[in-house]
Amino acid sequence: MNKECSIVEDLLPLYNEGLLQDETTEWVEAHLEHCESCRELALLSKEPIETENITSTIDTESMIKKINLKLSIYQIIFVAISFIIAIKTSLLHESFGFILTYPILGLITFLFYKRFLIVAVIAFLPNFIWSLIDIASMSVNANIGSIFLAGIHLILALVGSVIGLLILKLRERGPAS
Repeated sequence: MNKECSIVEDLLPLYNEGLLQDETTEWVEAHLEHCESCRELALLSKEPIETENITSTIDTESMIKKINLKLSIYQIIFVAISFIIAIKTSLLHESFGFILTYPILGLITFLFYKRFLIVAVIAFLPNFIWSLIDIASMSVNANIGSIFLAGIHLILALVGSVIGLLILKLRERGPAS
């Protein structure tokens, strides 16, 4: 096998697909007229390859059920953590720990789910419910106050999510060159 045969071997897939330039096609055809081994190889490369049906041994339904169960457990854990943080850092109890904890909760939740809506629900609802219960006992306009307090927590969680988004964007870009 000489150098020309190696080149023709490399070009055969492109030749069979009709993807070579006219000049290159003419050169390959001229070579195939003179070279018996390359001509046989060209004929073999045109024949379809027999394929076998491969059956999967993986039970995809069971696998998806396990994944959904794990995701549900993570969601329950996130909501539970959110409720605990809501109770511990409520503005009604003059605790300002939420200023740090909610951006962290927003960051972690966003990095896990990569969705702002889930961050908003996990940050807003527990605080809204907790504030509604807490404010209702003080007989103040509970709805507006609860929305306001939960909104503050939500804003801080969204700040954390934006930080999470920036982290993901920086990771996509890779190291600076």
